[in-house]
Amino acid sequence: MDNPHPGISQEHVMNESAPRWSTSTKRTIVVVILVLIALILYRFRVVIPPLVIAFLLAFILDPIADFLGDRLHFSRGLATVLVFLILILAMLGAMVAPVTAVPSIQRAVRSVQIDIIRIIADIGAFFEQPVEIGGHSLDLSKVYEELSAMLSRFVSSVAQGTLDIAFSIASGAFWLIFILMAAFYLVKDADRIVEQLDSLAPPGYRDDFARLRQQITEVWSAFLRGQLLLGLALATITTIACLAVGLPYAGALGLLAGVMEFVPSLGPIIAMIPAVLLALFQGSAFLPLSNFWFAVLVAGLYIVIQQIESNLLLPRILGRSLNLHPLLVLIAIIVGGSLAGILGMLLAAPVLATLRVVGHYIFCRLYDRDPFAEPEEKALPPKPGLLKRAREAAMRRLQERTEQGMEQDAKSSEEREHEVQTMEEPIIEILAESENFSVWQAEEPDEETTYHLELGTVTVHFFREEWEEFLRLIGEVERHATAG
Repeated sequence: MDNPHPGISQEHVMNESAPRWSTSTKRTIVVVILVLIALILYRFRVVIPPLVIAFLLAFILDPIADFLGDRLHFSRGLATVLVFLILILAMLGAMVAPVTAVPSIQRAVRSVQIDIIRIIADIGAFFEQPVEIGGHSLDLSKVYEELSAMLSRFVSSVAQGTLDIAFSIASGAFWLIFILMAAFYLVKDADRIVEQLDSLAPPGYRDDFARLRQQITEVWSAFLRGQLLLGLALATITTIACLAVGLPYAGALGLLAGVMEFVPSLGPIIAMIPAVLLALFQGSAFLPLSNFWFAVLVAGLYIVIQQIESNLLLPRILGRSLNLHPLLVLIAIIVGGSLAGILGMLLAAPVLATLRVVGHYIFCRLYDRDPFAEPEEKALPPKPGLLKRAREAAMRRLQERTEQGMEQDAKSSEEREHEVQTMEEPIIEILAESENFSVWQAEEPDEETTYHLELGTVTVHFFREEWEEFLRLIGEVERHATAG
């Protein structure tokens, strides 16, 4: 068949003649795809937590790879390899302490085995001999056989438990390798993944999608990196405090406090419970206190540390990036824990902040507003005492006018004082300010505009003509400085 469109391929002509999908067909396809995605997620739900952890790990390590690539001009692959080598070395270093404890554990297990064997031998020797009671001989060999069978079943269950532990360790090692590999490829191909995600958005919404993704990225960046620094700081402070009062296992308690910092609101309470229990049952290594009062001291110490974290560290590190009410965070933690366990509790706050960003975008689109409009800057309120100084300046100007005869009718001193006392408050507006200087204007009751320049403890007042002359003078100085 001849091509009716010369210069255009036959395949392109066939695509143009293909019928468009109707609205109902599109909806059906979307529903089917969503159902399939839900089924796949449910079927392979065991993979979701490791993938989430891999995403979080990649999110934390990606800026380090960017730094190595931008500042040291490493390739993306080399930078990623270096980052993960450092991470693996750090993990191996953290495993040194448990490994060094293996010989002592083996000695303890061996001694327990020897004791059990000796006890079994003594029990067997006792039951093999007949027992004489009132001239009657009792054969306890059958009882010994029953006890031996019970002991065998117990040993079998212990062995099975050991196999379960070994299987759990092997499974944990597998998932750890999976998380590291997934995070590695996420960091290595981060730019490519972002480009592909942006290309999935409809052409008319790609800019919105990119800006929305940037806002969500800022939320998670503030949370993850801030929480990481907070956890490190809290672990250090808690470890030092526990060592100072002689609490056992200070390092482990500090590590627990740092990890629990990722759980808002409930984390510090969870971290405090084992410390108080240790203080109550073991006491201090050197403080002359009873266990009860030492536990009270440890609880108070944790409360003080929490206050330092809340009032000093948290505002400085996280600031107001998430801007969530504590009650909302607490509710989110409870809901997240019921839905996804510990992982849901850890991610409750950033997920809630992400939903707020997405909800704001949807709300603005529903009401035809710009979802990315910059908030209007509110006028700065007058500084304390500014209104008083403006009023005093207006009164001085009024008195100067009166003394110079600027008023047409002569007034007595009592009348002038009454006029000053009943004068309305001037309207203050701050034009600019820095740490030590500020400029503000006052709309006075007689409709005269005055300008005031505060230089530390000195305030210079200007009328409009004087202010304009002063601005021209500043302009001349600036031009002279630029030319020089």
